[in-house]
Amino acid sequence: MRKEQLEQAGIRCMIKNQRSSGLAGEIPFVEIFPELWILQEQDYDQARQLLEEETELPPMNQDFWTCSGCGERHESQFGVCWKCGQDKPSL
Repeated sequence: MRKEQLEQAGIRCMIKNQRSSGLAGEIPFVEIFPELWILQEQDYDQARQLLEEETELPPMNQDFWTCSGCGERHESQFGVCWKCGQDKPSL
């Protein structure tokens, strides 16, 4: 998936040890672990930036609601109070 992402951005790359997993246990793992290699040194910084942007997590929704039945605080994605079973109030 990451290789395709880089190739779509015009960055030539390859996966080393792509089919070596069958040797696990006979050869040290660090020697058969798949590695994504950038073929042109001048593309390295751009490739790293693209891959880092892909792994950044979006900010979590920090909205909360308070149960009217027991006062327990819940994150917004929950629709029922875990403590007393009261439904989340509608907005």
